[in-house]
Amino acid sequence: MAKLKKVPVKKVNNKVTQKVVKKAVSSGFYVQIRSRHPSHNVLRGKLKLPFRSVVRFGSTTELEDTEDNGGNRVQVNSVEAIKNSASKLRMKNCFTKANVKTADWYYIRKNNFYQIKNYNNQIQEVVVAIENLPYPIVAKHHFGSRGNGNYLLNSEKELQEWMKGKNLANYLFEKFYNYNREYRLHVSEEGCFYTCRKMLKSDIPKEDRWFRNDSNSVWVLETNPLFDRPKNWDVIVKECVKALKATGLDFGACDVRVQSAKTEKGKNREEIDFIIVEINSAPSFGDVTAQKYIEELPKIIKRKKK
Repeated sequence: MAKLKKVPVKKVNNKVTQKVVKKAVSSGFYVQIRSRHPSHNVLRGKLKLPFRSVVRFGSTTELEDTEDNGGNRVQVNSVEAIKNSASKLRMKNCFTKANVKTADWYYIRKNNFYQIKNYNNQIQEVVVAIENLPYPIVAKHHFGSRGNGNYLLNSEKELQEWMKGKNLANYLFEKFYNYNREYRLHVSEEGCFYTCRKMLKSDIPKEDRWFRNDSNSVWVLETNPLFDRPKNWDVIVKECVKALKATGLDFGACDVRVQSAKTEKGKNREEIDFIIVEINSAPSFGDVTAQKYIEELPKIIKRKKK
């Protein structure tokens, strides 16, 4: 906002009369928000810093004045990092190289299934016969989002039928982990700055209960007893930060599937297993999420400036 300054205009009986005029005084630069998602509009015109910056939510549009192009505009979530997180294939390769705890995964080349594994920091491809895949298995389109392009296949027969007429180069395949808790952790390199749990609605039919998205779930805040915070939460947070760094993102929304705290017989588990499903650079915002990002983004940008 422009500051007000009083300036003298004339003397009357040796007294200076004054009027108030507006003097434009620059107090910084608005953070440029690169996103097509309407929920991110709340950030525009809200964040101002004493230097130029850009924050990317899924955008890969190049800017000439960013640091990676020889300019001085601070960039949060680089184009390369966005590409790594937007493609499930690239994301999985990043996870595997960094030993992120994620689902076993496979892809098809020349009609063969290959599993990508990290053995002592050496990436290896292992051929797996279709009958030896760990059913049920999930087929995921490389650029699917919010559950679109994902298919649960319970047997070799279902997979063979599903494969007909598909361009299989566009898909990867993951072992399905039937863990009944799923969380979204919004993380930066400093850790988790906001989280919530995705809980299935009670009236969802059985065939639609294997995944979690806005169509079949509600979001439960950490303050709600139903959040059911896992006892290994700190370990989960560290693994999400590891996934963030593996893709090169500066912030991201990490989806995590977590095993139930109790066994089928009702006993407390000594060890709680989990997997990192994916990390997303452009999560949709509700009111609480938006406020958390308004608070956190200036900190992230300033860290990048140093």
